Amino acid sequence: MRILAVIAHPDDLELMAGGAVAQWLAKGYPVHVLTLTDGVWTSPDGKRMRTKEEALAEENKAAELLGYTVENLGLPAMDLQYRDSTVVEILQRIDKMKADTLLCPWDNDQHHDHEMVARMVMAASKRVPRVIMGQINHYLRHFYCPNMFVDITDTWDQKIDALKCFEGQWSRAGEEWYKYLDETTRYYGRIAGVERAEGFITRKFLL
Repeated sequence: MRILAVIAHPDDLELMAGGAVAQWLAKGYPVHVLTLTDGVWTSPDGKRMRTKEEALAEENKAAELLGYTVENLGLPAMDLQYRDSTVVEILQRIDKMKADTLLCPWDNDQHHDHEMVARMVMAASKRVPRVIMGQINHYLRHFYCPNMFVDITDTWDQKIDALKCFEGQWSRAGEEWYKYLDETTRYYGRIAGVERAEGFITRKFLL
Protein backbone atom coordinates (compact mmCIF):
# COMPACT_ATOMS: atom_id res chain seq x y z
CA MET A 1 0.00 0.00 0.00
CA ARG A 2 1.00 3.60 -0.62
CA ILE A 3 -0.95 5.66 1.90
CA LEU A 4 -1.90 9.32 1.71
CA ALA A 5 -3.47 10.55 4.95
CA VAL A 6 -5.38 13.83 4.71
CA ILE A 7 -6.22 15.51 7.99
CA ALA A 8 -7.47 18.86 9.24
CA HIS A 9 -5.15 19.65 12.16
CA PRO A 10 -1.78 18.63 13.54
CA ASP A 11 -2.43 15.78 16.04
CA ASP A 12 -5.47 14.42 14.13
CA LEU A 13 -3.30 11.70 12.56
CA GLU A 14 -1.92 10.47 15.89
CA LEU A 15 -5.33 10.44 17.55
CA MET A 16 -7.01 8.69 14.63
CA ALA A 17 -4.37 6.26 13.42
CA GLY A 18 -1.00 6.71 15.11
CA GLY A 19 -0.70 3.02 15.90
CA ALA A 20 -1.80 1.88 12.44
CA VAL A 21 0.59 4.28 10.73
CA ALA A 22 3.46 2.93 12.83
CA GLN A 23 2.46 -0.61 11.80
CA TRP A 24 2.25 0.27 8.11
CA LEU A 25 5.60 2.02 8.15
CA ALA A 26 7.19 -0.99 9.87
CA LYS A 27 5.90 -3.13 7.00
CA GLY A 28 7.52 -0.83 4.47
CA TYR A 29 4.38 0.96 3.30
CA PRO A 30 5.09 4.65 2.59
CA VAL A 31 2.84 7.09 4.44
CA HIS A 32 2.56 10.76 3.54
CA VAL A 33 0.40 13.14 5.59
CA LEU A 34 -1.22 16.23 4.12
CA THR A 35 -2.45 18.55 6.88
CA LEU A 36 -4.82 21.19 5.56
CA THR A 37 -4.84 23.78 8.38
CA ASP A 38 -2.33 25.51 10.60
CA GLY A 39 -3.93 24.06 13.75
CA VAL A 40 -4.31 27.44 15.43
CA TRP A 41 -7.30 27.72 17.72
CA THR A 42 -8.70 30.06 20.32
CA SER A 43 -10.71 29.11 23.41
CA PRO A 44 -14.18 30.61 24.01
CA ASP A 45 -12.66 33.14 26.41
CA GLY A 46 -10.39 34.44 23.63
CA LYS A 47 -7.15 32.78 24.76
CA ARG A 48 -4.84 31.62 21.95
CA MET A 49 -4.24 27.94 22.69
CA ARG A 50 -1.67 27.13 19.99
CA THR A 51 0.32 29.25 17.57
CA LYS A 52 1.07 28.36 13.97
CA GLU A 53 4.77 27.94 14.77
CA GLU A 54 4.09 25.65 17.73
CA ALA A 55 1.70 23.46 15.74
CA LEU A 56 4.12 23.04 12.84
CA ALA A 57 7.09 22.26 15.09
CA GLU A 58 5.08 19.69 17.07
CA GLU A 59 3.72 18.09 13.91
CA ASN A 60 7.21 17.71 12.47
CA LYS A 61 8.43 16.20 15.74
CA ALA A 62 5.63 13.61 15.74
CA ALA A 63 6.27 12.82 12.07
CA GLU A 64 9.96 12.22 12.78
CA LEU A 65 9.12 9.98 15.73
CA LEU A 66 6.69 7.78 13.78
CA GLY A 67 8.56 8.04 10.47
CA TYR A 68 6.00 9.49 8.07
CA THR A 69 6.50 12.47 5.76
CA VAL A 70 4.29 15.51 6.23
CA GLU A 71 3.38 18.84 4.68
CA ASN A 72 1.01 21.50 5.95
CA LEU A 73 -1.02 23.76 3.65
CA GLY A 74 -1.49 26.31 6.45
CA LEU A 75 -5.16 27.10 5.83
CA PRO A 76 -6.98 28.75 8.76
CA ALA A 77 -8.21 26.20 11.29
CA MET A 78 -11.76 26.13 12.63
CA ASP A 79 -13.13 27.55 9.38
CA LEU A 80 -12.12 25.03 6.73
CA GLN A 81 -14.34 25.23 3.65
CA TYR A 82 -14.95 22.82 0.81
CA ARG A 83 -13.00 24.19 -2.14
CA ASP A 84 -12.24 22.67 -5.51
CA SER A 85 -8.74 24.16 -5.27
CA THR A 86 -8.10 22.07 -2.13
CA VAL A 87 -9.46 18.97 -3.86
CA VAL A 88 -6.90 19.65 -6.59
CA GLU A 89 -4.15 19.84 -3.93
CA ILE A 90 -5.19 16.37 -2.73
CA LEU A 91 -5.28 15.04 -6.29
CA GLN A 92 -1.77 16.35 -6.89
CA ARG A 93 -0.46 14.44 -3.86
CA ILE A 94 -2.27 11.29 -4.97
CA ASP A 95 -0.55 11.53 -8.35
CA LYS A 96 2.84 12.48 -6.93
CA MET A 97 3.11 9.51 -4.57
CA LYS A 98 0.94 7.17 -6.66
CA ALA A 99 -1.24 6.66 -3.61
CA ASP A 100 -3.51 3.61 -3.65
CA THR A 101 -4.96 4.15 -0.16
CA LEU A 102 -6.53 7.29 1.29
CA LEU A 103 -7.01 7.82 5.04
CA CYS A 104 -9.10 10.65 6.42
CA PRO A 105 -11.49 11.51 9.29
CA TRP A 106 -14.96 9.94 9.35
CA ASP A 107 -17.46 12.12 7.56
CA ASN A 108 -19.90 11.95 10.49
CA ASP A 109 -17.47 13.60 12.89
CA GLN A 110 -19.20 16.65 14.38
CA HIS A 111 -16.11 18.82 14.00
CA HIS A 112 -16.67 21.01 10.95
CA ASP A 113 -13.04 20.86 9.78
CA HIS A 114 -12.98 17.05 9.99
CA GLU A 115 -16.18 16.77 7.96
CA MET A 116 -14.84 19.11 5.27
CA VAL A 117 -11.67 17.05 4.95
CA ALA A 118 -13.69 13.86 4.49
CA ARG A 119 -15.86 15.45 1.79
CA MET A 120 -12.87 16.73 -0.14
CA VAL A 121 -11.03 13.41 0.12
CA MET A 122 -14.07 11.59 -1.25
CA ALA A 123 -14.20 14.04 -4.16
CA ALA A 124 -10.56 13.25 -4.94
CA SER A 125 -10.88 9.48 -4.52
CA LYS A 126 -12.42 8.41 -7.82
CA ARG A 127 -9.33 6.56 -9.08
CA VAL A 128 -8.06 5.36 -5.70
CA PRO A 129 -9.04 1.76 -4.85
CA ARG A 130 -9.02 2.11 -1.06
CA VAL A 131 -10.55 4.82 1.14
CA ILE A 132 -10.67 4.39 4.91
CA MET A 133 -11.98 6.79 7.54
CA GLY A 134 -10.95 6.97 11.17
CA GLN A 135 -12.31 8.14 14.50
CA ILE A 136 -10.56 11.20 15.95
CA ASN A 137 -12.82 11.83 18.93
CA HIS A 138 -16.15 10.82 20.45
CA TYR A 139 -18.02 13.90 19.19
CA LEU A 140 -19.96 12.13 16.45
CA ARG A 141 -23.33 12.48 14.74
CA HIS A 142 -23.92 8.73 14.69
CA PHE A 143 -22.58 5.70 16.52
CA TYR A 144 -19.19 4.76 15.07
CA CYS A 145 -19.18 1.14 13.85
CA PRO A 146 -15.77 0.22 12.39
CA ASN A 147 -15.55 -2.62 9.90
CA MET A 148 -11.76 -2.73 9.58
CA PHE A 149 -9.24 -3.10 12.39
CA VAL A 150 -5.47 -2.71 12.67
CA ASP A 151 -3.65 -4.49 15.49
CA ILE A 152 -1.69 -1.83 17.39
CA THR A 153 -0.70 -3.97 20.36
CA ASP A 154 2.98 -3.49 19.50
CA THR A 155 2.68 0.18 18.49
CA TRP A 156 0.46 1.56 21.27
CA ASP A 157 3.43 3.13 23.05
CA GLN A 158 4.58 4.80 19.82
CA LYS A 159 1.10 6.25 19.34
CA ILE A 160 1.11 7.76 22.83
CA ASP A 161 4.70 9.01 22.52
CA ALA A 162 3.79 10.72 19.24
CA LEU A 163 0.79 12.40 20.87
CA LYS A 164 3.03 13.70 23.62
CA CYS A 165 4.94 15.63 20.95
CA PHE A 166 1.97 18.01 20.95
CA GLU A 167 3.02 19.37 24.30
CA GLY A 168 0.44 22.10 24.75
CA GLN A 169 -2.47 19.89 23.81
CA TRP A 170 -1.14 16.98 25.86
CA SER A 171 -0.72 19.12 28.98
CA ARG A 172 -4.28 20.37 28.57
CA ALA A 173 -6.09 17.20 27.46
CA GLY A 174 -3.58 14.35 27.69
CA GLU A 175 -5.26 12.60 30.61
CA GLU A 176 -8.62 12.65 28.83
CA TRP A 177 -7.05 11.60 25.54
CA TYR A 178 -5.27 8.66 27.20
CA LYS A 179 -8.41 7.43 28.92
CA TYR A 180 -10.49 7.67 25.74
CA LEU A 181 -7.85 5.97 23.58
CA ASP A 182 -7.13 3.30 26.18
CA GLU A 183 -10.80 2.39 26.34
CA THR A 184 -11.48 2.43 22.59
CA THR A 185 -8.33 0.59 21.50
CA ARG A 186 -8.97 -2.16 24.05
CA TYR A 187 -12.61 -2.38 22.96
CA TYR A 188 -11.72 -2.60 19.26
CA GLY A 189 -8.99 -5.07 20.16
CA ARG A 190 -11.58 -7.24 21.92
CA ILE A 191 -13.72 -7.20 18.78
CA ALA A 192 -10.75 -8.07 16.56
CA GLY A 193 -9.26 -10.68 18.90
CA VAL A 194 -6.09 -8.81 19.84
CA GLU A 195 -5.00 -6.73 22.84
CA ARG A 196 -5.40 -3.32 21.17
CA ALA A 197 -6.67 -2.17 17.79
CA GLU A 198 -7.62 0.98 15.94
CA GLY A 199 -10.93 0.77 14.10
CA PHE A 200 -11.74 2.24 10.70
CA ILE A 201 -14.70 2.49 8.34
CA THR A 202 -14.06 1.54 4.73
CA ARG A 203 -15.71 3.58 2.01
CA LYS A 204 -14.18 1.21 -0.52
CA PHE A 205 -11.44 -1.36 -0.16
CA LEU A 206 -10.01 -3.37 -3.03
CA LEU A 207 -8.14 -6.49 -1.99
